[in-house]
Amino acid sequence: MRRLFVLYDDRCGLCTWARRWLTRQPAFLEFVFIPKGSAWALRIFPDLSAPDAVDDLVVVSDEGGVYREAQAWIMCLYALVEYREWSLRLAQPLLFPFARETFALISTGRRRLSAWLNLASDAEIANTLRPYQGAVCEIQVPEALLASNAPTVG
Repeated sequence: MRRLFVLYDDRCGLCTWARRWLTRQPAFLEFVFIPKGSAWALRIFPDLSAPDAVDDLVVVSDEGGVYREAQAWIMCLYALVEYREWSLRLAQPLLFPFARETFALISTGRRRLSAWLNLASDAEIANTLRPYQGAVCEIQVPEALLASNAPTVG
């Protein structure tokens, strides 16, 4: 296995924060992040990528393994140099129920958590900036100020 395809909610601030965090970590495997429900996701993984699908996070390995929710997050940790050992521990039968419950708790409250932590998704930022697209920033300088500071040629 060399690559993980991560289908995530690009409209969620917490999800996009997690994507950025994952990309900054040293990794054994390459991550390919695909917004769930995008044209790209629907073309590559039509059965897994509907934007209203129940799964909040889906990871697909380049070998065809499909991991959902807590298992998907554990696979992301498995790909990271500094977190592989934790992923193996969390996948064990004794700890996996806690990992699953923790992921479910965070996942179901992710929109509120995003708002509380002030984590805006890329889509939210783009929607906020869209009305200003193409606007030019101009500085208005009064004519009198221009005249008083004009260099003299002499």
